[in-house]
Amino acid sequence: MSYPTIGAHVFSSDGHDLGTVREVTTAELLVTSGGLIKHTLSFRLTDVSRVTPDRVDLALDNAAIVHGTWNVVTLRDERGHDQHITQVGVPPTHTVPTYDEEQTTTGGPPTGEADR
Repeated sequence: MSYPTIGAHVFSSDGHDLGTVREVTTAELLVTSGGLIKHTLSFRLTDVSRVTPDRVDLALDNAAIVHGTWNVVTLRDERGHDQHITQVGVPPTHTVPTYDEEQTTTGGPPTGEADR
């Protein structure tokens, strides 16, 4: 498979323009979408059906993207700004990990280890 180029337009299998390629990793395709308010969509590379230098066609139709499963994650970019990314086709995470009190301290050693 050839990899998409930055700036290529991304389309659903039924022809909806989803935005442009922002970044390509070894496993996913990040797409900048939206008009005035930009947002980032993340697709697995396995969702890509066809790539040309200026166009990427996905195997997903628009209904699967809009009404399918997705998850939102927040990543920090190199300037320290939070970036919210919608992972398309990924089930939402409903569980929040819980930690005991020792693990949520401000970075000191667990209770009792400082005395050793």
